[in-house]
Amino acid sequence: MAGTSSRGKILAVASPALGHFFPMVPTLWALRAAGHDVRVAVPAYFARAVLQAGLPVLACAHPRSEDAALRPGDEAGSYTDEVPTLRRFARIAEAMLPELTDLVERWRPDLLLADQVDVAARKVASDAAVPYVEHRWGLSLPVAKRWKAAHDVFGARCAAWPGFGTAPSLTVDPCPPSFQLSDAEPGLRTRYVPFNGPALVPGWLAGPRDGAPRVLVTFGTVLLEEGHHVAALADAVSGALTAGAEVVVAADRRTVPAAVAERVRAVQWLPLGLVAEHCDLVIHHGGSGTTLSALTHGTPQIACPASFDEGDNARRLAELGAGVCVPFEANDRGVALADAVPEVLGDPRYLAGARELRAEIAASPPPAVTATAITELMTNEGVHRAS
Repeated sequence: MAGTSSRGKILAVASPALGHFFPMVPTLWALRAAGHDVRVAVPAYFARAVLQAGLPVLACAHPRSEDAALRPGDEAGSYTDEVPTLRRFARIAEAMLPELTDLVERWRPDLLLADQVDVAARKVASDAAVPYVEHRWGLSLPVAKRWKAAHDVFGARCAAWPGFGTAPSLTVDPCPPSFQLSDAEPGLRTRYVPFNGPALVPGWLAGPRDGAPRVLVTFGTVLLEEGHHVAALADAVSGALTAGAEVVVAADRRTVPAAVAERVRAVQWLPLGLVAEHCDLVIHHGGSGTTLSALTHGTPQIACPASFDEGDNARRLAELGAGVCVPFEANDRGVALADAVPEVLGDPRYLAGARELRAEIAASPPPAVTATAITELMTNEGVHRAS
């Protein structure tokens, strides 16, 4: 880095979604451990999640961007068309852009880092002539669809943005290479480290078991809050109980069907990265965080995808022999889930497939190596400004 100090100023810009922010946390802490001043810019309503990760927050966004961007409306995306969902995140970027621009002008960071659906940080980094690092949370999203969504929201303004649509200075990729999409742009390989926020580890988790297989059922946070996956969760619970499993549900007990509520253990918030280690199977919606957290522990999975990148995650699990995909829209979803549970639990090939991916994740460079690469990027581009 230019100058006499090796302490850089890094501004991370996080989309207000736990599944996008959580995978960034190990990298951000590695950068802090390397001596850098790391701060996180998010819409004000998402600040609590960043604070619970122990990171300093710079809140910036119109307060109603939450209502406009992340709640379902008339354009719910599917896993065959990510553009509607990407459009929502582009609207968040539009809401954040004025305050983010002002923040960068005042704080003068040496580098901006943001997740792959961000548009605002890329634009502001270009204006400030500092490196921009893209941080994936899992599978790479199609670049053409990302820019299509940005154009839908920003229109002709995109043409006036220097560097709009250009490749980032560096892409951090925590997805194991064999799981990543074949057409993904190359990225800096880094180990996926599960982070799920603060939680108390329940004593029963590592305690003695009665011999029945333990199945974790989780369908994310936003989707259950909006009611989209409640029926699928009920089907998954019923299928696991039919197979004679001990069932742990990561959801409010009110979302568990009354007929089976007394036969399951419902816990509203669990540290997934720890729970998966003590389970024989995870049934979920196909979210990247759930998928990769379970793979970190070599746990087989059944994915029931409905939207965004969930379908690709479910497909890759099936293709690599680490799980089964049961589409959310399947007419016989309940029957398919009931059949899939004993299949995955009883066939050792699924466990072997999951453990192969676990070994690949464990062999990936840790976040400290990623922090070194980002430090070298700032050094090589000579953007460090003396305080």
